[in-house]
Amino acid sequence: MRGDIAVERALRDLPGPPPDQIIAVGKAASAMARAASAAYPDAPVLIVTKYGHAEDAPARAEVLEAAHPVLDENSLKAGARMLDVANSMPEGSHLLMLVSGGASALAEAPVAGLDLASFKSRTKELLGSGADIHSMNKIRKTLSRIKGGKLFDGFRGARVTTLAISDV
Repeated sequence: MRGDIAVERALRDLPGPPPDQIIAVGKAASAMARAASAAYPDAPVLIVTKYGHAEDAPARAEVLEAAHPVLDENSLKAGARMLDVANSMPEGSHLLMLVSGGASALAEAPVAGLDLASFKSRTKELLGSGADIHSMNKIRKTLSRIKGGKLFDGFRGARVTTLAISDV
């Protein structure tokens, strides 16, 4: 099923208040954000997606493109922007997170002391190790300030709703 159709269907039954912010990350982020933006036209939208995958993004969205499967400098910029958006939301706010495949490379915020070159090297080692994606993601979480739910460590809002499309 397409990301926009899946999100449109999921939002029909979404309880609670409309989101104050939408963050979409992954290779299907633009399509997912398009459906959410149509449902919630007043919510600001941040999209983080793979190079060349933003052609169907909502016109009013802030779009950041980055590399996949090995992160690049734009992946770090996207991770920092996602942290900034999540951490700057006011008390009582509602964040709608839309996540699809590729999110782990497209947005990253390495732990202190880990630079881009080292992170890329670790990622390439993991990709070449033969490890399954679950094992790789377990290791990636230890290297990251956003993976494993850490994106929301500074979130002061009242609610995060996550809709995810996974190929894992």
